[in-house]
Amino acid sequence: MNELILKLISKNRIDKCERQLFLISSEEFRLTTTKKIIIKLACATALGTASIALTQVNEPQVTVNAATTSVAARALGVDVASYQSADLSSHAQAGSQFAIVKVSEGISYRNPKASSQISTALSNNMMPMAYHFATFSSNASAAVAEANYAIKAAQAFGLPKGSYIACDYETGQGNNIYGGKTPTANAIIAFMDTIKSAGYKPLLYASSSVLQNNIDTSSVIAKYPNSLWVASYAISGRIDNPNFNYFPSMDGVSIWQFTDNWKGLSVDGNIAVLPLSIDGNVTSNNGAISQAPATNNSNSASSTNKTTASSSQTTSSDSNKGVATAGYVMKKSYIYNKKGERQDGSYAAYTNITHYGVVTLDDGKTALNMGDGRYIMASNVLGNSRVFKHNAYIYNNKGYHANWKLLRKGTPIKTYGSRIHINGKSYYRIGRNMYVKAANF
Repeated sequence: MNELILKLISKNRIDKCERQLFLISSEEFRLTTTKKIIIKLACATALGTASIALTQVNEPQVTVNAATTSVAARALGVDVASYQSADLSSHAQAGSQFAIVKVSEGISYRNPKASSQISTALSNNMMPMAYHFATFSSNASAAVAEANYAIKAAQAFGLPKGSYIACDYETGQGNNIYGGKTPTANAIIAFMDTIKSAGYKPLLYASSSVLQNNIDTSSVIAKYPNSLWVASYAISGRIDNPNFNYFPSMDGVSIWQFTDNWKGLSVDGNIAVLPLSIDGNVTSNNGAISQAPATNNSNSASSTNKTTASSSQTTSSDSNKGVATAGYVMKKSYIYNKKGERQDGSYAAYTNITHYGVVTLDDGKTALNMGDGRYIMASNVLGNSRVFKHNAYIYNNKGYHANWKLLRKGTPIKTYGSRIHINGKSYYRIGRNMYVKAANF
């Protein structure tokens, strides 16, 4: 009887409250904090009048000691581009203390969400930084032009003066990473010099493999100590906190990108290896470093262990094979010889490997040296950067929509391996059981 009376008396008020609460969460009807509180209080009053016992649900909140001008060592952060939200509030609530925002690419693209991403980082007490996707290959003059373009974009988007601006150096969008270690380093240094001259602090972003095999990284950190932002993942998929047993030991690292899916938010996760401040000064180490600072955490490796350990996840020197580098196979990889002829055996998708650098096979294809005369296609591990020419949905291996997310036209993304066919249509793999139609590129 009470249930029936409640339905008759309060149905209209409850329905109205539910609709209002829905509008609060809708991005199309963003309200101020004050308005949200008023609506919630009004709903609580209506429900209370109807004699309904209110049960308070407390969602877990992350409390961080964040600041817009500095972060401490071991602070967590994200990097974002146009395919992430324009509002970084949820990332701050998840525990992000800094945000590295893509501002530009080449000399003709600006991230349309960058201004909002920087402003919401600041309003949520996160330290903002920026990055530019490089397309200058090993051309120093082109690098200077791109740096100037990045500076103007950063200024237009409201990045504070003295902030970090990183050169994102990887394959894709016509960027040739095989122009030679020295010319490539010289071009990158030209970019970084231009950033510094404009009053900002330069960083270099690249994967551990590219830093070790395609760039004379020692010359970069000789001029800009602790300027590396390195990407190296222990596994593919969600990671909430980094495991320093998998830290990529190399000199000069200030930031480590340890996952491409931090806390299930589909955003890259990073950790500041050293304290960082808005003027770019590292406050606890003036020279280059070779490992993350040691702690009592069991997931962390001490300096001695980190520099002497040898495993599939760390890098080590092998005089016969070169530098051992951890990798993760995203698509089944057949084994080839140096001539490009297929051999017996393969590496299954979603498995960890150790390779010894990028090489060009006799047939001109780019491969990873697996040692002992064995090679696999590099794109199955390192991927190829592409940009959508049309809006695209994500599908699973059955050809069904994998989730609601729409990838917008102009969004850069990394694909792995050659095309595959699902139900007669061509797709590229972009993640574990995640595919997009090839026609969208």
